[in-house]
Amino acid sequence: MNTSPTPSDEEKPGEILKASSPGAAQIKVGMRVTSLNGEYLGTVKEIREAEFLLNRPLARDLWVPFGRVLSTEDYGTFHGPVQDASVVLEVGSGHIDQQGWRHA
Repeated sequence: MNTSPTPSDEEKPGEILKASSPGAAQIKVGMRVTSLNGEYLGTVKEIREAEFLLNRPLARDLWVPFGRVLSTEDYGTFHGPVQDASVVLEVGSGHIDQQGWRHA
């Protein structure tokens, strides 16, 4: 019996592996959400198993899959006003509505 891994089970030489995206444990209701280019998009309104609801001012709310979250950032500081942590999406602000994410 051959127990060696198949080529699909092995890493390819030089392949860059994407880190896992933040999920429900790192994202909290009320967090600010920004785009890849730093623009404010809204806040986290609700969290589900694989997505969160983005509450957008003056636009329809969107369900954002956790796989599209680039990072969560904490801007707390000891030398100034503490800012809330934020969720950064891997999408530019001008492309949010073209992602095909479902509306709330």
